[in-house]
Amino acid sequence: MAACALLLGACAAKPPVQTPVLVQTPPRVVVVADPQLTELLAYQSALRLMTPSELVKAQLDLSKADHAPPNTIRRAMLQATVRGTGDLARAQALLEPLLTATGKDAQLLAPLVQLLSSQYGELRRQEDSIDKLNTQLRDAQRRIDQLNEKLEALKNIERSLSVRPAAGAPK
Repeated sequence: MAACALLLGACAAKPPVQTPVLVQTPPRVVVVADPQLTELLAYQSALRLMTPSELVKAQLDLSKADHAPPNTIRRAMLQATVRGTGDLARAQALLEPLLTATGKDAQLLAPLVQLLSSQYGELRRQEDSIDKLNTQLRDAQRRIDQLNEKLEALKNIERSLSVRPAAGAPK
């Protein structure tokens, strides 16, 4: 009987033991906006809305400005927005010296410069890929046109052949 009581006692449900769960909240990140950085980002946004004549005027204005890092970044942004042949490469070339610069302004703007440089590089790769695909498309279209011409010529030859009488038909 004692054995049965022990067996039945072992089968009884024990209340679950709750362990406290520690929840850690991530630390707050406080971003202090630098007015120079904010102004450059606003300039980038404004460039997107400019007409071609306004872009030309902005280029003239920037050509008169000094070669401080913020102005160099503006020139690169403007060059990339114009997007003529080779403009992205020139924009990247403008940013190259800023990537290795050690001045206070350059250090502050380094993350933006890295972002812009990598973005311009990716855009260049995409444009190269688009150019390559367009060339392949033109070549394929030219081959299709040639094959269609040959097919039409064969159809014309077939139509021009005289109709032969069927075998066994009286002559």
